[in-house]
Amino acid sequence: MRPHVELVQQDDLCWHMAELPKGDGKVAQRNLCYDEENGAASTKLRFDSDWGRPGGYHEADTEWFVLKGEVRLGNHVLRDGCYWRAPAGLRVPDISVKEGTEVLLFREYGDCGFSVSDRDRDNFVRHGGNTVSQKPGKLSIVDSNKMDWMPNIWEGDTQWELMLKMLYRDPPWDGDNTKGFVTLMCWAPPGWSDDRLVHHPVFEEAYTIDGYMEYNFGTLDPGTYFFRPAKVKHGHFVAGEDKGTTWIFRLDGHLINWITVEEEVIVKGKPLNYDPKTQAPVLAGLPVRSKSTGAWSLDGQ
Repeated sequence: MRPHVELVQQDDLCWHMAELPKGDGKVAQRNLCYDEENGAASTKLRFDSDWGRPGGYHEADTEWFVLKGEVRLGNHVLRDGCYWRAPAGLRVPDISVKEGTEVLLFREYGDCGFSVSDRDRDNFVRHGGNTVSQKPGKLSIVDSNKMDWMPNIWEGDTQWELMLKMLYRDPPWDGDNTKGFVTLMCWAPPGWSDDRLVHHPVFEEAYTIDGYMEYNFGTLDPGTYFFRPAKVKHGHFVAGEDKGTTWIFRLDGHLINWITVEEEVIVKGKPLNYDPKTQAPVLAGLPVRSKSTGAWSLDGQ
């Protein structure tokens, strides 16, 4: 399973050789969150030279979001803010990337395996198979710059000011769908705030693209990332006053806010063989925390 990563600043992570088999070029990779059980991962790619790869299919559901630079996927030219996704087993066209490009790459239910091929993987429907809904999939290509911000479709009351751009949803809207992956952009306006404690029935991960936000786990500034498993409580939030905050978000189902108010966290116990003044308590299960955000404090954040 994926580890709970609650705030990691990308600058604190080392660069590795990128997991882009069958490609030609020089690419580095930062691992934001990595599932060692099945190879799923959320990574940041930096193309240190031009790079290219022939057409073929991935072993994992694969998504790219272009942070800057240029990616050519078949006849499509993708620049800053563009996104593409292919389900596992679906053949994708030849791809080439210009030097200096930076990309967020997400994999689900599979490792980095890639097969050069002129057709889809055997035993898959003609347009590929999505790993969650099990419905036929297809190559999705979106330019977020050409999309209008839409109202928050999931949350009401204090959440209505949040604006979204839906990059991908599996399956498409069809009644009360609660299963399937969702990838979107979210913008919180300047000064937006929500002081409630919330948790969700689905996992939630985000990478800050622009602006900043303060919340109980630290500061979300550009390049800050988190992966939060289902049912982890978090909040409250205050967006920056100048231009708000913009993220790319991913979920593995329908986002529902379960709200807790008048919350109180109490840790009690009698020390047997340590001095509580110098050997402070640590709760089991504290997630990975990036060094730039500082040490955990049970009295503050």
